[in-house]
Amino acid sequence: MIIDIPDDIALRLEELAEAKGSTIEELLRTWLDGQKPKKPQLTMQDLARNARKAGLKSDKPVDTSERSREILNAEFADWIDRRIRE
Repeated sequence: MIIDIPDDIALRLEELAEAKGSTIEELLRTWLDGQKPKKPQLTMQDLARNARKAGLKSDKPVDTSERSREILNAEFADWIDRRIRE
């Protein structure tokens, strides 16, 4: 694969590699290995907007806040059970 790199950037890469006692390939590989793709952070507003666009809604009133402790206890218990069985 051939990648066109502007001359000024190629010269900077050569200088940096030489200063580090490395090759351009090793320099770029080290840099790339340190990069991690960032996952986009969705906010609750984004989730709500996406749900509205997708037409997701409940036919009945949702009483999540009233049942939050019950939901948390059930979900957590299910999660612990799954982790134990793995």
